Amino acid sequence: MKKSSLCAVLAAMLAATALPALAQDDAGGPAWTFGGEVTAASDYVWRGVSQTMEDPALQLEAYVEHASGFYVGGFASNVDFGDSEDGIDHEVNAYIGWAGELGAGTELDVFVSRVAYPGHNGADYDIDYTEIEATLGFAEHYHAGVAYSPDIFNLGGKGWYYYAGAAFPLGDSGFTLGAQAGHYDLDDAAGDSYSDWLVSLDRDFGPINAKLQYTDTSGYSELVAESVGDASLADGRASLLLTWAF
Repeated sequence: MKKSSLCAVLAAMLAATALPALAQDDAGGPAWTFGGEVTAASDYVWRGVSQTMEDPALQLEAYVEHASGFYVGGFASNVDFGDSEDGIDHEVNAYIGWAGELGAGTELDVFVSRVAYPGHNGADYDIDYTEIEATLGFAEHYHAGVAYSPDIFNLGGKGWYYYAGAAFPLGDSGFTLGAQAGHYDLDDAAGDSYSDWLVSLDRDFGPINAKLQYTDTSGYSELVAESVGDASLADGRASLLLTWAF
């Protein structure tokens, strides 16, 4: 896993300031906790666009979280952008952030991530980028967020992604209905923008969470396709995700 220098420095600072509380938090519990999840997906869809040419993906995420709300983690997945010459087979993310309550019923999650594609064949295929994201959860079921990259996909321009959604338990069935809509402002980097949306239904089956989702996009132009992916990868699609958390 290749972590960005920014993430490495921030992680070192966090570890240094938290060492006195490494053993236990104020409540007597462990100050640090470790977790993660393994996901098998029929299609890796990110902001409405398939990252695997509509093929399955196996994903791993792991993180360490401090009782104060700070956390450090990483994510890895196979990817395929349909170019046999790019040398890209995997995506690796490293991130650091903070999550916690701002008040009754309101939670904030802020993090910076470095998204890398190790093995790419030279500068022409270097699409690594850094992104800062913040999500506000409120009124129990709702969330809204924004993500910003100063140089999205290494295109030389900034990108903004705005999104909002909700999740509602369906009575005592164990199922949760989710929905989200987003808008990706890539005018500065790619010359155009597009919107995406999804609806999902998920339920825990023992240790496995199963989620069925449908995603689609609108306004996905040729300019966007040149930088984000072929338009055929951004059309309406259903995908199944099976996740085991540990």
